Amino acid sequence: MDEWELIAKCQEDEPEAFEQLVKPYLAMAYRTAYLIIHDKHLAQDAVQEGLIEAYQHIDRLDPKRGVAFRNWLYRIITFRALNLVRKQKPVVEYEELIPEEALTPLDNVIQREEQQQIWQAIRSMKAEHRAVIILYYYEGFSVSEIAKITGSFEGTVKSRMHKARKLIAQQLDKDCIPSDFLREGAMTHD
Repeated sequence: MDEWELIAKCQEDEPEAFEQLVKPYLAMAYRTAYLIIHDKHLAQDAVQEGLIEAYQHIDRLDPKRGVAFRNWLYRIITFRALNLVRKQKPVVEYEELIPEEALTPLDNVIQREEQQQIWQAIRSMKAEHRAVIILYYYEGFSVSEIAKITGSFEGTVKSRMHKARKLIAQQLDKDCIPSDFLREGAMTHD
């Protein structure tokens, strides 16, 4: 059964069809909400609220308008997450990231440190900037899809991404000792 057939069944008030429709997107929706909010429970709330809203308003989806269900659902989840971010007080914490396999233990340590610095920079920026970075780099949405999801113009999305990249670069420049320097220093002291 294709997506529009499932949507039609949902519009006829068949909850099983809605479950089948959203199931492929749940993990990514939660991950997106979590990366925006930084709180597991609030991310679950954002997804739950988004799913309720999507179920209640599934009749707004029209195949003639050509809006993909995935983009429509992510728009709802992203808005719910951004609303929760605006309501909460800032929290300074970040999830341990598992680095890709490195050639040496030193490379592994350097990569983990760089990832942590990038995440600290992402988490310290405004929610609007954080959302576009997460949707673009971690969820794989295009600029035009992000514009539709966030209800912004493409130019706004591009400027937010530019600003977010600048903030990350500034944070890395401020906090980082160049990794080449670390590798050379470690190798000369063996």
